[in-house]
Amino acid sequence: MINPNTTGPMTDQMARAATAVAAADTHVIPFTADSGPTAIESYVDEAYATAKVLDLVKDNPDMDGYVIACASDPGLLAARELVTAPVIGIGEAAFLYATTLAPRFGVLTTLDRAIEQVWRQLGSYGLTSHCCSVRACDVGVLDTSHPGKEQLDSLVRTARAAVHDDGAEVIVLGCGGMTETAEALHAAVAVPVIDGVRAAVTMVEGLVRCGLQTSKLRTLAPPEPVRYISHGE
Repeated sequence: MINPNTTGPMTDQMARAATAVAAADTHVIPFTADSGPTAIESYVDEAYATAKVLDLVKDNPDMDGYVIACASDPGLLAARELVTAPVIGIGEAAFLYATTLAPRFGVLTTLDRAIEQVWRQLGSYGLTSHCCSVRACDVGVLDTSHPGKEQLDSLVRTARAAVHDDGAEVIVLGCGGMTETAEALHAAVAVPVIDGVRAAVTMVEGLVRCGLQTSKLRTLAPPEPVRYISHGE
């Protein structure tokens, strides 16, 4: 399980959630990026974080499966090119789980600037028609992982608006830092609330148990042998 940001306590929090739902014979091994942004709040942050995701996958090629523990799924397709084992992003997993529980879901994201990013992400997965709402709670990534009363109230208020005003029948948590708020939000809105960390871990487990691996026929074949230039060459 790869946390693309450099905040270790967030990795620990997500690892607890992952381990809580993993099967007894599944070993969740968490990794934290050793350089880059402390939180992924922008396209720039995501671009720098993507390189660390790929480094961690390349440095650990023998895992049975990989979870990219950031809701924007940085480096997802590139990581799939590097290994045959299943690679799942927590954003992708949460969206797919939501489609099995109701026709219409809403996404609870962090900052207002992330709303368009989420819609673009949904479009890339072909899931735009399943989503009726993307709302920002105006709580930054790092604050979602240990929200105070004000931040939690904002999360609840935003989730309720998605359900009551937009018609969402499921809420998807749009940040890995929100993993420990799932129960409180479910109690507040009385619809399923999906944490992508838990969804991704169980999805990877299912793929592994079914003996399914990433197709290497064409699109996600290993990268072409292009020469990379280092500084000083």
